[in-house]
Amino acid sequence: MAVVRRRVLLVAPFLPTRDGRHGGARVIHGLASALAECHEIGLVYVQGDAALDRELASRCAVVEAVAVPRDGPWARRLRGAAGLARGRSLWAASLDIPALTRRVAALAEQWRPDVVQIEFGVLGAVLRGIEEGPLRIVTIHDPAELRFESLPMRREGLALAHRLDARTAVREQQRVLCAADAAVVFTDSDRKVVALTTPPWLEVATIAPGWDVPAQPLNPLGSGPPSILFVGGFGHPPNVDAALRLARVVLPIIRHERPDVRLELVGSSPPPEIRALASDWVHVAADVPSVTPYLDQASVVVAPLTIGGGLRVKVLEAMAAGKAVVGSSRAADGLSARPGREIIVADGEAETARAVLALLNDAATREAVAQAARAWAERELAWSTMAGRYGDLYVRLERCARAASVSR
Repeated sequence: MAVVRRRVLLVAPFLPTRDGRHGGARVIHGLASALAECHEIGLVYVQGDAALDRELASRCAVVEAVAVPRDGPWARRLRGAAGLARGRSLWAASLDIPALTRRVAALAEQWRPDVVQIEFGVLGAVLRGIEEGPLRIVTIHDPAELRFESLPMRREGLALAHRLDARTAVREQQRVLCAADAAVVFTDSDRKVVALTTPPWLEVATIAPGWDVPAQPLNPLGSGPPSILFVGGFGHPPNVDAALRLARVVLPIIRHERPDVRLELVGSSPPPEIRALASDWVHVAADVPSVTPYLDQASVVVAPLTIGGGLRVKVLEAMAAGKAVVGSSRAADGLSARPGREIIVADGEAETARAVLALLNDAATREAVAQAARAWAERELAWSTMAGRYGDLYVRLERCARAASVSR
């Protein structure tokens, strides 16, 4: 059956990029590229330090970059405090939401899209600023309820502003869901959480992202001294939590048997408590231009996440590169990969340490898991699959809208 070509306006809170350090930037880039194969795409994003790559720009009918204020640190803090007082999260306060809302509303009136799709609930005001007409979809990359669920249990970084931000982000997400026709999440677990606070008319669909599988796999065994690798943006609280437990609890268990093992923590914007982990056997690499060299050298990639939601794109990246991954049940949530074959699932610090040691001590098994992970990624991570599921969602929402119109 022929695909109906629609006008789809995507709105992102940062620059979509194929090679970005931020997993969300890469997911949005892949989605936009895939949707452009069968729809007419408009793209609005918050301007960063770079421009949209020419390949994607050439495939979009409309491209708009909206600038954000370039404040100093004290001005940002004041703006964040003012935003929290008005019920806006710190992330929302860092963006020029009114300017973005005005630009998207103007484009919706001029370009007349069939669908307006915002990436991340932080842009909820954008949907509320659009006149009736297009379908409204919000992609919840990481449900706010899960992102902050265990923050009060930790000491690090828990100033009053962080706690207020956690509660505000949840309310912000609930407001955007009331303005949407549908929400998209990446896993069924996320869908169950989000559905608890959605209005009855709203469809919550599970659509897992794809990934760009590199043409050639990396070294399945790693190179140099044995090392375990954790990758994640440290502006994301679940990554900070995982890295701290990995360095403080898991690594000492591993080094008791294998004192030659090093831990690599790679990610953007590490806070002081992460930087303080650096030692002879823990290396903290901040804001690296590419994680590929670290992946290539790593013996095992670990993702011991216990809080947060969404699909862990760094796990996808490692598996697509042909690396053996040890991840928690939460890190593996939403993946069709078979535990014990294509990914090793281990929960708790002791079990994680045992799983990593088993792979470090058995090169043949480590290589087999890495090769199976790569084969799984080649089968399962096609962007066209994600785009097709969005197309199915558009059809369902249009049918519901027509039925509602007839009933009125």
